[in-house]
Amino acid sequence: MEKNKQQLPDSHKNMPDFVIIGAMKCGTTTLYQNLVKHPSIVSAKTKELHFFDVEKEFRKGLDWYTSQFPLLHSKLQNKQDLITGEASPRYLFIPDVPERVFNAMPDVKLIVLLRNPVDRAFSHYHHLKRRGVEKLTFEKAINQEGDGNIQKYNNRTYLARGKYVEQLKRWMNFFPKEQILIIHSENYYRDPIKGINQVCQFLDISEWKYKYTKNRSYRYPKMEKHMRERLIQYFKPYNEELEDYLGVKFNWDC
Repeated sequence: MEKNKQQLPDSHKNMPDFVIIGAMKCGTTTLYQNLVKHPSIVSAKTKELHFFDVEKEFRKGLDWYTSQFPLLHSKLQNKQDLITGEASPRYLFIPDVPERVFNAMPDVKLIVLLRNPVDRAFSHYHHLKRRGVEKLTFEKAINQEGDGNIQKYNNRTYLARGKYVEQLKRWMNFFPKEQILIIHSENYYRDPIKGINQVCQFLDISEWKYKYTKNRSYRYPKMEKHMRERLIQYFKPYNEELEDYLGVKFNWDC
């Protein structure tokens, strides 16, 4: 697809500096909540604005979007050392979003967290089950997703959201690789301070030196062995293609 850069009105040239675009259930919430403690970052009014992926929000227009960032509409905006951004993890997945973001803010820095898609799918399932959205067993839900009878982009996208390479290719059709920071979620979970400092370096701000706060975690049963083996095999070709595309090893074989 050809990049078609939209000329923005002067009022829209002052846009967010970064967006955490996904993936869902990969650590985006804890990353954003801790990142905005940094004195150089001013938080959006809410973490997930869903402006670019939800039609009713998108129709509100860019004036509404920028109004959700206090930094862009305050006396602070003249401070050159301050930046702002949001985190909407559905952005990575929804096909229309990359072009919309590019047309609105072609210079924005994008941050992606990628987790073993097997674990991501299971966490996603339990997240929806906890909310009362998912009623089926994990195995039946996976079978249902695969039968082609579900609505596009409904909640039962446990497998689809783990095909990261397809999603990243859409984004990199518009944005150069150097404008996108990809973080291995498992590494971030092991050493979150190091992960946050990766982001700080990417955003050209000072090292993060503040108390790290873990997000609330929920315990759920271990995945059944036969289902884990099934999903490992399902995701294997997509993971291999992702590693070849990025030139990075994720080692998601178990």
